[in-house]
Amino acid sequence: MRPQAIVDLGTNTFNLLVFERGVDGMRILYCEELPIFLGKGGIEKGVITDDAFARGMEALRMQKATAVEHGAPTIIGFGTSMLRNARNGHDFVQRAREELGIAISIIPGDQEAELILAGVRQAVPFGAQPSLVMDIGGGSTEFILATNKALMWKRSFELGVTRLRERISISDPITVEEETRIARHLDNRLEALYAVVERQEPHVLVGSAGSFDTLAHIVAEGKGNTLLQESTTLPFSAFEFDAIKDHLLRMTREERLRVPGLPEHRADTIPYALISIERVLIAGEIRELAWSRYALKEGAAARMNSGQGS
Repeated sequence: MRPQAIVDLGTNTFNLLVFERGVDGMRILYCEELPIFLGKGGIEKGVITDDAFARGMEALRMQKATAVEHGAPTIIGFGTSMLRNARNGHDFVQRAREELGIAISIIPGDQEAELILAGVRQAVPFGAQPSLVMDIGGGSTEFILATNKALMWKRSFELGVTRLRERISISDPITVEEETRIARHLDNRLEALYAVVERQEPHVLVGSAGSFDTLAHIVAEGKGNTLLQESTTLPFSAFEFDAIKDHLLRMTREERLRVPGLPEHRADTIPYALISIERVLIAGEIRELAWSRYALKEGAAARMNSGQGS
């Protein structure tokens, strides 16, 4: 069977996955993350700016060529927060279809959460006690509560790091007062999540994609290791997270750029991600974390591989 390709069109990055379907599951042939910043300058105005529109189309053109090089004749796209909320999101989808032959489905937050869980389940073992999955995007952040047998609760919040950055600007380095302001903003909007975690008491926070990829690389580097490509998960403690958070939040942007494992395109948003993670850990009194390499695109691929479609 010929390879297939999926692209997850996020608010900050476009994530390509080329894979083969087989009787014993999917086999990943190639994946890449391109920083596009589709939401830059327009996320809180509800519009994709002309510059961002052009960057997005060029990225899709490049990713289509890459997919073809790896044997995948077509790409299926999944649009998330920025495309959901932008007035010209459907214009972007139409242009991609007409000019590049790429079919993009703009999916609601609940479906995004389901696909994220389908991806995470392939990377991280779940048990009988609930785990809380957190996927921090640029526009939205998804939370899913699940066990090894059931999806218990899911919700998408428009609290991604790019959205937070446009709502609340910070100094360089961030001040304690600014940290408090961000934390208060999150707490006011995450009451529904906090009620669920208080009731269900998840034992671990599983983070997928984006900022958690960066965090996992920093954790591994701190232990003198390199995060191998074949590694799909990495457990670490809230104590380790706290040490990294406290260290990074005291740094200037220039200092963060020198941190091993922290890519330039996340240097401006990582403070917001760290504060978001901290609020969830505190609310749920969670002391263990795990990183998942797999997220939405792997979940969509798994469903396609099992014949469930998108």
